[in-house]
Amino acid sequence: MENVYIKLTREFNIEKVRAIICSGQAVVLHRLAIMSKDGDWILREDHDSISHILNILDRHNSRYRFGAPLDLRWMMGGWSSHFEFRTDELRVRTDFFTRPPRLTLDDLTRIWEEHKGNEVPYVNAIDLANLKKTNREKDYAVIGELARKIVSPTDQLLFSRSARDILDLAENYPDLIESLSVKRSLLVPRLKSSVQKNGKN
Repeated sequence: MENVYIKLTREFNIEKVRAIICSGQAVVLHRLAIMSKDGDWILREDHDSISHILNILDRHNSRYRFGAPLDLRWMMGGWSSHFEFRTDELRVRTDFFTRPPRLTLDDLTRIWEEHKGNEVPYVNAIDLANLKKTNREKDYAVIGELARKIVSPTDQLLFSRSARDILDLAENYPDLIESLSVKRSLLVPRLKSSVQKNGKN
């Protein structure tokens, strides 16, 4: 049985990409979880996309949950819109926004370009890690595991939650530690310990 949120994404993106999976379902697609309680999507910020999404939701007999209407005027203000419907087996909850927190408009332009033509697009590990910088402690375990999937040592150092991983990176990339300590103050003591460990002045 296909994941209902992937099935919905296919429906949302008929003919062009209008919706990109993020948050919990993206964690599932990055293979760091086996399930999530709802689906979250970044929507393309235009009337055509929102109208298409509303039509799909109507076909599923969706109803609003507490939140803003799925309307371009609200979406441009950074609000999110929430729906729910039932299948024979599941309660399906869906959340939508066009301006997700901690992603800039330049980030969004890049994300739409990256996923052009993808039937089931979902945010990459770095964008997902930024989205997961919430006030919920459980999200930081996800960020830590995402850091291990990131190829770039620079981004690994910026997102890692593991002292052991950071120390290993500090030993292998001491110059990066020094430059990145401006962006992440946690790295300053790592720099000192790495220098002492290597016997450098």
